[in-house]
Amino acid sequence: MRTLALLLVSLACATLAACSTSSAGSGDAGASDSSSSETGSDAEPDSSADADAAADSTSDSPADSAAAADADAASATDAAADADAAADAAADSDAAADASLPVYPDAGADCGIGDSGEPLDLACTGLYSDWSTKTVAPGNQPYQPGYVLWSDGAIKSRWIALPAGTQIDTSSMDDWTFPVDTRIWKEFSLVLPDAGAPTRIETRLLWKQAPGTWYRTTYRWSADGQTSATELRSGEMNAAGTTYEVPSAFECDECHNGRPDGVLGFEAVALSAASASGLTMSQLVAQNLVTTPPEGGSLVVPGDPIAQAALGWLHINCGVACHNDVGGLASNTAFLMRLKAAELGSVQTTDTYTTGWNQLTQAFQIPDAAATYRFHACDLATSGAYYRADNRDNVNGIPQGVQMPPLVSHAVDDADMATLAAWINEGCGDAGAGD
Repeated sequence: MRTLALLLVSLACATLAACSTSSAGSGDAGASDSSSSETGSDAEPDSSADADAAADSTSDSPADSAAAADADAASATDAAADADAAADAAADSDAAADASLPVYPDAGADCGIGDSGEPLDLACTGLYSDWSTKTVAPGNQPYQPGYVLWSDGAIKSRWIALPAGTQIDTSSMDDWTFPVDTRIWKEFSLVLPDAGAPTRIETRLLWKQAPGTWYRTTYRWSADGQTSATELRSGEMNAAGTTYEVPSAFECDECHNGRPDGVLGFEAVALSAASASGLTMSQLVAQNLVTTPPEGGSLVVPGDPIAQAALGWLHINCGVACHNDVGGLASNTAFLMRLKAAELGSVQTTDTYTTGWNQLTQAFQIPDAAATYRFHACDLATSGAYYRADNRDNVNGIPQGVQMPPLVSHAVDDADMATLAAWINEGCGDAGAGD
């Protein structure tokens, strides 16, 4: 842009110089005209007005000519100054635009910029310092929550980058607020037939552009999972010939808007779990990346291992985004499954238990069940939450609108359904064996 502005200045100055020369005398202009065509043959015959103009021109005094020349020179100087000012303004505008974008590590790629300032290619989002080797840039810390969202069997890798010298505001342990320019990436890979290793399908980016404003998008990898990854906001069904669905930007917002600051898996309960790794809750405290450490250094989900696993799965898959009291899509149901830091004294003090255990559903009914409960102790057949998580819409005669979670997933999480069943049937003996 600076080069273009300087070019415009040069053109403006050249034009002004030509005009000044023409005003000062017609000799050069006349020579130019005569070399290309005979202007006299195209012009109208001389008139009295032309004669008067000629007389006026020849009657100008040397003082008048000098004044005119001075005026032309002043005009040219002013115009040139204006052009310089315009060029400086353009340069300042470019600098301001550049300053508004985060400084990404050089991954050896040249990428375009989208309407929201986002790179159109993953290579320029700052995840990698070298694209060809897929070397993750320094400062992007990997993390693995102890409780994870089911993504139809996809293998996931995650990284977060916090701006240097900043902290996550954890004054509310349940609802963290991230500094502006925080970036979070989540890579999804699938084991495809005849592939020697998992193949990258998509990498999602969460970028906090301003207080309360996140830009969320995904980058779809090329078929080989290596060559390229370009922005895709419309979503994709049956990716790579599987039932896996790449969500649209709208679907991403549907879930992420269930949190006050729009982040789901990077949160206190999931990062405090014993199975968490990388940048865990304890590491956040050790690196001074949180404003207020949790009491005791971390949070512990109550109950025995079966209850912990079930409550943790329900928390991250159902409670964090939807079934909560801070704006989730299912907040109006009063069926709350987010684990709150202040309510982890026992299983019985969690919202999951108080609003779900042996509580009748408000609207949903399991077909052929005499009554439907949210969780019915020792009875999977009448436990609505289990039934909905254990089925998928339009599969085996299940109608649309039954499955939970309601978006994107097309496969049942069999392993965690077994955990949820074990919790509902815990201590029941043979009485809870039916499914």
